This record gives sequence, structure tokens and C-alpha cells, in this order.
Amino acid sequence: MKISPSTVRRLRTERGWSQDQLAIASGLSLRTIQRVEAEGITSMASAVSLAATFEIQLIELQGEPGVPGSRKPLFAGRSLFLGIAVITLASLIEGLRPLDFSQAGFFMTIMVLVVLVGMLVALPALVELVRKRQFIGIALAVMGTPLVTLLAAGLIYAVASGRIPSWYLSAMGLCGVGLVIMAARELQRTGGPGNT
Repeated sequence: MKISPSTVRRLRTERGWSQDQLAIASGLSLRTIQRVEAEGITSMASAVSLAATFEIQLIELQGEPGVPGSRKPLFAGRSLFLGIAVITLASLIEGLRPLDFSQAGFFMTIMVLVVLVGMLVALPALVELVRKRQFIGIALAVMGTPLVTLLAAGLIYAVASGRIPSWYLSAMGLCGVGLVIMAARELQRTGGPGNT
């Protein structure tokens, strides 16, 4: 049976396994694993064992275009970014609220609900990324998304008030954009969360 050597290698390295560790986990010989990664040819039984070890469908090992699981989403982890942005925006709005605001209790309740919605949006993607050990993508997203959100809010405020955004807001925001791009690339490279 012909399977994709690059898919097997990618799945193995994503888990941080050596060829020897994959051989032990799958019950195959080291020579079989080496042959699969070099030539992509194996028996049906070995392919089934590899698919079971990686917890994927057998057809995904073939790495064919259009096969479910072999296609990565256009922007992996977008619900994580959206959830973090919502939480940041709620925190920003709460920080700008005047202390003597007459509806403070009601306003605080609304902001807590907005933060909860942000957490509910981000949590499934976050759990899946932690399960897949994609800590670099998570860290980059957590650092960059609030900066991009601050930049967006600052630009909206600047346009509404007829002012020019400050250079340090622009610099921080552009750094955030860079971090978000790096996070998106990291999540795209490693598969990111399912179809979030």
C-alpha cells in the first residue's frame, strides 16, 4: 500500500517521537518505519497500525488532496484569536469607564458576560491546541491578539476624534500584527485546532 512519507514524518515529529518510539508505539519494526518514511510503501496491516497509533483515518495517511483531515483550514485557530480579542476589548472598555458612572453595576455585569462569551469562544480551540501541545502558537496568539485589538480600538478612536494615532500605539499594534502572523503560521504549519 502506498502512503505519504511526509505525512507519517509530520505526524511523528508533531508528537515529538523518534522513529524508534513510533516503532514501539505502533508495534512495527524500526526498519518498517524507516522504509515507510523513505519510500512510502507498506503493507495494509502496517498502515492500519500507523493510522491507529496516530488516531487518524487510514485514508489520511495517503495525504491525498481533498481528503478530510489532510486539508488545513485557511486560518487555523481563528476562534482562539476571536475569543482573546473579545476579552481584551471588554477589559479595555472596563478600564475606560468613569469611576462615578451611575450604571456601574449593570455595566460591570455586561462586561463580565462579554468576557465569558470570549472565554467560551476561545476555550474549545485552546483545549485542542493544548492537547496537541501547540504551546508556541498559543503563546504568540495570547501576546499578539491584545496588541492588535488595542491598535484597532486606537485607530477607531483616532478616526472618530479626528486625531492622529500616537506612534507608540502604532508600533505596539504593528508588533502585535507580527505576533499574530507568526501565531497563524505556527498553527497553520502544525495543523492548528480541528475546524475552528
